[in-house]
Amino acid sequence: MSATQRHILLVEDDPTLGLIVHDLLRMEGYAVTLIRDGREALPAYHANPIDLAVLDIMLPGRDGFALTEDLRKISPALPILLLTARDRIEDRVRGLRAGADDYVIKPFHNEELLLRIGSLLKRSEPTTDTHVRLLSIGAFTLDRDTYVLCWPGGEKKLTRKEGDVLKLLIQREGRTTERDLIGRLVWGDSGYFIGRSMDVYIARLRKILKADPSVRLETLHGVGFRLDGPARNETNQSQITPK
Repeated sequence: MSATQRHILLVEDDPTLGLIVHDLLRMEGYAVTLIRDGREALPAYHANPIDLAVLDIMLPGRDGFALTEDLRKISPALPILLLTARDRIEDRVRGLRAGADDYVIKPFHNEELLLRIGSLLKRSEPTTDTHVRLLSIGAFTLDRDTYVLCWPGGEKKLTRKEGDVLKLLIQREGRTTERDLIGRLVWGDSGYFIGRSMDVYIARLRKILKADPSVRLETLHGVGFRLDGPARNETNQSQITPK
């Protein structure tokens, strides 16, 4: 797969270095989304099909360690490269434990950065799921680009937020998706009023998903939500009652 088909999320708060790396990657044929605030990284990831993330560690809003953990929850196969001025062994270990695949220390040579990125992308090709346009659960198929949800005998164009919430729940099928994660990823923040708005969207989605009784959207009160498909519902003994 050529570089022109790969999209890199670059999160770097240093304006000069950010533009240098951005331009370097663009010259190599990559599509690049440059973000300077850690709080904006998850919404940017969710808005575009991302093939690899390059994260600085010292970021305003949310640091690279926390972002690595967030991205790992959403996409276990996403290649993540940490970019930092820190050279202490404990920081490298912490980054790798958080889920990073590689680590580049500033200052670095452009060729080294490009080689590491190329290597990570090559390794991810057999398992990456970032270019899957259609997401499915039970009888439902969601087009992640158009937000059209289809099922036998029905079709509905979801709003952007409805679609973004459902995409995240499908990607994390069978696992708890925390309210805080949904808030930061879909709304760019979390809090009381966002939580109330989130409940409205969950209620709308639950009503739509009733078209397939084998798909179950559960509310884990005070924690988050869990979406289960047919196979999981056959053996799921959870005592949590849908809201």
